[in-house]
Amino acid sequence: MEYTVIEAASRLSREQKPFIYTVILKTEGSASRNNGSMVVETDGTFHGTIGGGELEAYALSQALGMLASGQKQRHLSFSIDQGGVQAAGTVYLYLLSCTLEEERTAFIRLRQWEEAELDHVLGLQLQPHSAILGLCEGGATIGDVHPRFLETAKKVLEEKKPVFLDTPAWTCHLSLPVNHHSLLLVGGGHVNQAIAQLAHFAGLPVQVVETREAFATKELFPHARTIVVQPTLKEAFSQVSTNCHTACIIASHAFDQEAAHDLLARTIAYLGVLGSRHKAKILHEKLNLPPETRETLFCPIGLDLGSETPQEIAISVLSEVMKVFNKRSGSSLRSQASRLVVVRGGGDLATGVIIRLHRAGYRVIVLEIDKPSVIRRTVSFAEAMFSGEITVEGVTAKRVESVKQAFSALEDGFVPILCDPSGATLGEINPICIVDAIIAKRNLGTRITDAPLVIALGPGFDAGVDCDAVIETKRGHSLGRIIRKGSALPNSGIPGIIEGFGEERVLHSTTSGVFSSTCAIGDLVTKGQVIAKVGEEDVIATIDGKLRGLLHNGLSVPPKFKIADIDPRSEQADHTTISEKAMAIAGSVLEVLDGFLHNC
Repeated sequence: MEYTVIEAASRLSREQKPFIYTVILKTEGSASRNNGSMVVETDGTFHGTIGGGELEAYALSQALGMLASGQKQRHLSFSIDQGGVQAAGTVYLYLLSCTLEEERTAFIRLRQWEEAELDHVLGLQLQPHSAILGLCEGGATIGDVHPRFLETAKKVLEEKKPVFLDTPAWTCHLSLPVNHHSLLLVGGGHVNQAIAQLAHFAGLPVQVVETREAFATKELFPHARTIVVQPTLKEAFSQVSTNCHTACIIASHAFDQEAAHDLLARTIAYLGVLGSRHKAKILHEKLNLPPETRETLFCPIGLDLGSETPQEIAISVLSEVMKVFNKRSGSSLRSQASRLVVVRGGGDLATGVIIRLHRAGYRVIVLEIDKPSVIRRTVSFAEAMFSGEITVEGVTAKRVESVKQAFSALEDGFVPILCDPSGATLGEINPICIVDAIIAKRNLGTRITDAPLVIALGPGFDAGVDCDAVIETKRGHSLGRIIRKGSALPNSGIPGIIEGFGEERVLHSTTSGVFSSTCAIGDLVTKGQVIAKVGEEDVIATIDGKLRGLLHNGLSVPPKFKIADIDPRSEQADHTTISEKAMAIAGSVLEVLDGFLHNC
């Protein structure tokens, strides 16, 4: 029995038997998996998976048809229906009949790399002609590689992410057959034995470290890549490798504090220590970890599954490890629909809400206009409508062109932003909650019936009539208050006071025209300086300070339109992170949403 697709392909290649290599090129919308491959033999036996169910049955029948007809390759697409929704997702497949000597040689070589646990990239070239290419760590190659492939493959090796490039001149799918994640187990007791066994079937390479020979034998850890036994942990650790893709698990009471201290000094993804909450408190106190390192340490270890036996604990621990590796919430997939939120608007206040919801485990889709007129662009996801992508405080928003692409972006950990000013896609998205964060100071069409929970920011909404709750956005004692009946305070039109400056901070156009500026957000400006133009008319700085906001070049504006914001605190002003106002409002949105779901 083969445990990997490459293993099966290599065996069939050595036996010179024909087979079909099938791979997922890309997916759109909802799909059971975004990556996968399988090998189909002439008798219908197949190895690997692309997601099971009707998709796999379809691919199997197509592969058998190719084997019978002698066809070399097929491009396929499969539409997925889910929960009564037709075409909820699409999976694009490529099937290659492997009968040529160079193809067989390639798979045999790939298997050698896999057995040696060497990081490598498998390139499946579709055009200008079909070919199997490869690049291994150290520089060894397979096939007639060319500079474009080598450049892309090196990037895939570095970033550990598969890529599908589809251009008019060259189409290639680049994947990583060897799991780049790994485990380092400290201690050879029953729990780590069970973890090692389960990790093997999950395709995770394992290293074992011990100071006692009887607890680190090949019989106890038959599939371990490395077993190191040394008189001290320090000596043992010097013989194992770790990186940002390594999860370390300490399951031995004999040396947990010492091991934790040494491993946290390394670059690792996760450190789990088997023990109670009392032990965790003592461990944290003795280690005295800085905040950034504290996030890496998990003690007690594992997800709350009610585990008691070593095998049950292994499932709990590996589930938590996969959660960390894949940057997922670890919540039940059934509950994902109840954590889908639409935020209308992507300005700076909206972005504070989006980031806070995202970090709390909610899946957020943003609806915007095609050319938003936000000025605090460095902290506004709306900027992605122009640039295609923007990262604010470590969270990345990407512009998408359809609801299918939006769900694909969510699966990849991004915040999708879609051009839909009227909310026409709301029925297709079907969120549990809508947050109107357009900050237009009037309702542009949001209705209380648009979702089970509707929240609106600022004036222009009547809680209980066109939304369930309004969040106060005016600075002062009431900022962030949750209004269940009635409206927010009316807009005064006067900006908040910073170091004695209010209206002077915000610049407006005096005429209509196209906005242009050679300045950038973050630049220091002086009173009287020309910072931009609207048409042919100069825009003059009214005070000294830092440009914290600036309209996007090329936008047409009417008279009295807000185009720039100067912060008098100059160098001390922060133009790269979410404001305290946005964070306060976001906290109130999170409170309303969490409370609603808790009472559902």
